[in-house]
Amino acid sequence: MSSTAIQPDLIISLSQDKVRLNLLANPETGRSSWRSSFDIEHLFLEEQIAQSLDQALLENPSLIDEFPCVEIVVLDRPNICLSRRYVDQGVLGEIASRHLRLRVGDTLTADTTDHDAVICYSVPTGTLLMLKEYYSNVGCSHLSSILWYSLSTQYAFPDQDITRLYFTLSVDTLVMLAVKNKKIIFSKNFRIRNQADVSYYSIACSRMLKANQHWLVTIQDEEVKFEMPGDTILKIDQHVHLPSLHVLMSQYKVCEL
Repeated sequence: MSSTAIQPDLIISLSQDKVRLNLLANPETGRSSWRSSFDIEHLFLEEQIAQSLDQALLENPSLIDEFPCVEIVVLDRPNICLSRRYVDQGVLGEIASRHLRLRVGDTLTADTTDHDAVICYSVPTGTLLMLKEYYSNVGCSHLSSILWYSLSTQYAFPDQDITRLYFTLSVDTLVMLAVKNKKIIFSKNFRIRNQADVSYYSIACSRMLKANQHWLVTIQDEEVKFEMPGDTILKIDQHVHLPSLHVLMSQYKVCEL
């Protein structure tokens, strides 16, 4: 997809303890960019998220406008990468349920990615329906899916039998993706509480996967609370700088206007 594609007006980022809103500036209408975040106490429950959105509307009444494109970005829900053939065979839910904890009332979502794969995760159905009451045209994607699309389409894959492990920090979430033989073989998100967690999870996953390469991926304007460990602990072979989440989203998914 072209980098000149329409960027979403509003991105609502959801994690287990925060709701973040990122409103894109629109010079034609005089709308300024705006960001805010709200703490929540219960994982993805609609009442907590609705209270956060109501507070956001009080702080910035322009959020009540009808936006052509609104996107939810799920930051830290557990996910699994599977072959697209399971979608075609109608057995995606059965396989995903073996690896994901699907609660009653959850919606299983499968994000399309390049190279014949889908990234699956669950979101409470009530939460999705509640968000559609605010923005009827809202879409939903996992951060891992957006990152994988950008990395797999813009950077050459490693040589055969080489495992490359990507690290991305977003606020207090560590996202790790691994590729081998032109396929994604690992996708995991970790909640980070202190700097030691970053080192522990990074080293543990690198050893488990026997990674040959480590790439650090940063997203422009994304808030980061922690840092990757230094080269004495984990050697970073390449540092990749990606554009803002609004741009990444526009490259990954076409807004339905």
